[in-house]
Amino acid sequence: MKLLVDIGNSRVKWGLSEAGRWSFGGAFPTDVPYLAAECERQMAALRRPEAVLMSNVGGVLAGEIFADWCAKHWAVPVRSVRSEASALGVVSAYPDPAQLGVDRWLGLIGARRMGQGACCIVSAGTAMTVDLLDAEGRHRGGAIAPGLAMMRSALGGLEALGGPVETFDGFFCNRTGAALSSGIVHSAVGLVRESLRQAATLLGTEPELLLTGGDAETLRPHIEASCRLVPHLVIEGLHAVAEQSP
Repeated sequence: MKLLVDIGNSRVKWGLSEAGRWSFGGAFPTDVPYLAAECERQMAALRRPEAVLMSNVGGVLAGEIFADWCAKHWAVPVRSVRSEASALGVVSAYPDPAQLGVDRWLGLIGARRMGQGACCIVSAGTAMTVDLLDAEGRHRGGAIAPGLAMMRSALGGLEALGGPVETFDGFFCNRTGAALSSGIVHSAVGLVRESLRQAATLLGTEPELLLTGGDAETLRPHIEASCRLVPHLVIEGLHAVAEQSP
């Protein structure tokens, strides 16, 4: 059994890889003061894993705390997965592969492992990232924008625009909170729409849209294109790496 851990900017998610399959284990906030306690609460009862693979974009300290907990609890070293020029049928578009966030890299590997052809991966998290993968497994590049919470936080400091987050029924709203929510969500939806348009032009075919990240379900009802919701794409990628690791 191998432990797969995805330390994101906002949440830590983990799963178990065994006998060619993986299962989701749980999640908790990436809150450094309480990270070790959450590991103890959720993972202490697990049997000792033969390996631990970690994707970390949540900061050096969070990764160190997790690795220290694993060392003390199981005496198992943590392998911090890194972005590469190519691996598992995926070729990075970046001249310096290390500059591509490991969560995005593992998302590409996860999509490839799932048997996807050309696909556009949209991860709606703290930041909103878009990555294009062609049918041959070549990463064609991506785009990055603020996530929904980041956009809301940026506007929340303006007194004239402040107010509680509200649901909205249409694009145009008659309450400030609802208007904020509409503008933020539809800004993100606009990025998705333009990404798909640009991808179709570049590839000469329409790629499948894969939607992942904490805000994926918020965006999904507002996206006109057909899409596939993949809640834990980074862990899917970690599982692929774990399977080919000794």
